[in-house]
Amino acid sequence: MTSLARKLHFLPSSAEGPSRPVTQEVGEVETAGALRVRTESGSYAARRAVSCLVAPLPGDLVLVARPEAEHCYILAVLERPEEGAAVVLESDGDLTIRPRGRMAVAAQEGVTIASGKDLSVASASVDVKTVDASVSAQRLGVVGRFLHSEIDRVKTVAGVIDEVAERISQRVKRLYRHVEDFEQLRADKVDYVANKTMSLRGQNTLMTAEELVKVDGEQIHLG
Repeated sequence: MTSLARKLHFLPSSAEGPSRPVTQEVGEVETAGALRVRTESGSYAARRAVSCLVAPLPGDLVLVARPEAEHCYILAVLERPEEGAAVVLESDGDLTIRPRGRMAVAAQEGVTIASGKDLSVASASVDVKTVDASVSAQRLGVVGRFLHSEIDRVKTVAGVIDEVAERISQRVKRLYRHVEDFEQLRADKVDYVANKTMSLRGQNTLMTAEELVKVDGEQIHLG
């Protein structure tokens, strides 16, 4: 490796002590866990500078600053031996990206967002456009004041459905309902109106009233 080491400047003196010389060199990362960098002047334990967000990997060519004889800071990752290798932006603490304008994240192959704990999205409006969408969750809750949906076809498969509403209104052209075992309706008043024909069929049909049963029609056929 060609030596690029050179003295840059002296750090400003502070109340804690005099100024210290800083040497800047180009080196190669030996280990990524406990960072260690080898330069032409030697092998040094290293730490990432706060401004260096790219996580170094073994074999990376890096720019280091060495304020002490046995320690250095990785300022930047210059080259990676494997072309097209993944780049990881890593921060030891919280990380906030705050642009003054708009922010766009674009990827040709895909985008993955993963969190070990919670994921929060807060916005004045959210617009999602996709060909296919899938949501998988143990518990899913939706709270809002108004829901509007326009869907060509809906298919729902559920073990148990419980609905509570003050009013339900439906307008359909045709309604088909198949109950395999048992259907029960409990209401204070029930009103069925058919413009043409109403048909009730069963192997056994029972009609019971506590007070009055009234049958009224122009013609009544029994039997």
